Amino acid sequence: MSTVRHVDRQGRIALPREWRSKSLKGKREVVVMERDDFLLIRPRSKVDLTKFFDTVEVDVDPKAFVDYGSLKKALLKKQGNDDSLERKGRT
Repeated sequence: MSTVRHVDRQGRIALPREWRSKSLKGKREVVVMERDDFLLIRPRSKVDLTKFFDTVEVDVDPKAFVDYGSLKKALLKKQGNDDSLERKGRT
């Protein structure tokens, strides 16, 4: 759908009523993103970060989770082993 809108002296435009009722659904904030020579307008929505909780699996001894230092060492050691395996596979 294309609509021509007038831009007032302060740079404001009116968003089409159909789009507001369909996409905004009563919300009052939008995000405006600048792309090359156009603007992208999207409804602002809150991101639910809890959906990402408990989604990472690592092959580390559960005892390493007792404190941050031991977990960091275990993860770095694991990462070093994975990197060396990748290097061996590429040669």
